[in-house]
Amino acid sequence: MIDTPAAISSTHLQAPEPQVRPISVSDGAAPDLVDPVVAFRQWRLSEGALWSLYSGVRWSTAELRATCRAGQHDPTLAPSKGCSCGIYARYDPCPLMASAGTPDFVAGAVVAWGRVEVHATGMRAEHARIVGLEQPLTYGNKRRELDSVAEHLSVPVVPHSRLAAVGMAHGLPLDPCLRPAPSGRSGSAESLEMAPIAAALLIVLVGYGLKARSRRGHEGGSAGADAQ
Repeated sequence: MIDTPAAISSTHLQAPEPQVRPISVSDGAAPDLVDPVVAFRQWRLSEGALWSLYSGVRWSTAELRATCRAGQHDPTLAPSKGCSCGIYARYDPCPLMASAGTPDFVAGAVVAWGRVEVHATGMRAEHARIVGLEQPLTYGNKRRELDSVAEHLSVPVVPHSRLAAVGMAHGLPLDPCLRPAPSGRSGSAESLEMAPIAAALLIVLVGYGLKARSRRGHEGGSAGADAQ
């Protein structure tokens, strides 16, 4: 199962210019990074909770840790090369209208850390925490239900125009030099270029504490699953 955002396009709205330095390395080697990576994704809003779009994993808390139940590798090493496990997210905010035409899709910002496999337009991560949710464009049941879920998760709901800034308050963008070049393939599922291909680069973000940046180690997550 691959949990990629439902609306992926080569043309998308640009995020506000972050007033922070991007995560980068000078020699191009696979790095060990301290700061969490800011990324964006979608969920399905149902039964008073957020669910991963394709794997059906419920985000009972704002933080999730990925494990793998199907791969031929150590289930605690997620994401793993050659497998589709991990928490999926993209570098840029989902387009403004990506969730508007649906009764249950919602978008948001996360920070990712731990084992992170980076691809051309997105990543698969070991840990992720929701730091902001995008306010639906129209009033109604969807907005009311999302407000209730956000309150339970202790996560702010903000307009699309502010989502990137909310994310940048909790982490840093990944420098484009660390992203593998697109392979040129097309197709709905493959448009993220996030299949386990040789071009992927595995990095490790260490020493992240959401409430104390200087603290080494990372906070424990909720129960995870593959391809979130």
